[in-house]
Amino acid sequence: QYYSNPICVPALLAIAKDHQQWQIRQLAAVEMRKRIPAFWGELGDETQQQIRDTVLQMILSEAKDLTRHSLARVISSIAELDIPNQRWGELIQFLYQCCQSTTAAHREIGVYVLDSLFETIADTLTEHMQHLFELFAGLINDPESIVVQVTTMEALGKIAEFIEPEERAAIQAFQALVPAMVGVLQKCLEKQDEDSASRCFEVFSSMLLLETPLINRHFGELVEFSTNVASNEDLEDDLRNLALNFLLCAAT
Repeated sequence: QYYSNPICVPALLAIAKDHQQWQIRQLAAVEMRKRIPAFWGELGDETQQQIRDTVLQMILSEAKDLTRHSLARVISSIAELDIPNQRWGELIQFLYQCCQSTTAAHREIGVYVLDSLFETIADTLTEHMQHLFELFAGLINDPESIVVQVTTMEALGKIAEFIEPEERAAIQAFQALVPAMVGVLQKCLEKQDEDSASRCFEVFSSMLLLETPLINRHFGELVEFSTNVASNEDLEDDLRNLALNFLLCAAT
């Protein structure tokens, strides 16, 4: 019966904020996200605002990545209900400030939450597409964090799905970022970071399926790059296979 009462939402937030064990904090955030769609509208305005303010403070102070990611999903779930109703207008500004912070961990949080929001309020975000391109142009070249760079690539992969073939300015802005995206993939390969490299290759592979020609200008370079990776015997087999898979997608 605990989970059938709206009061479970602020109660779970308190656990996610204050419990000493990070695994419990993460679990509480996961359970809270599940209850937001059912109970958010039943909470009073004051309680809702307290939750909004608290969860933004929490995600900046949380030390564990997995818990931060779960809190990001909480934020995304609330935003899905709030933003279409012209509420929580300060969220986007908060995320922009995070993305422009001098603290790498805050930039990681900002771009991760933005990436998550594309799964819930993409229509709202794409209204600010030019501002996002300007923001992502800095993040894709982040001077400290490969996490920021890879997450930015994934966010770009999602924004790509909403660019129409007639939107020339958006296409040009996206195409201008492709060389930097290839550079991020190159760094992942040099670090032998298979997970991040796989995520980068997945972004490029997904763009091959789009009607809008976002990577056509750099298609030959991508094929050449992937061919070099696939034939590089100094790399791990799994990394070379990622390049082969991209080439197979490009061929079909």
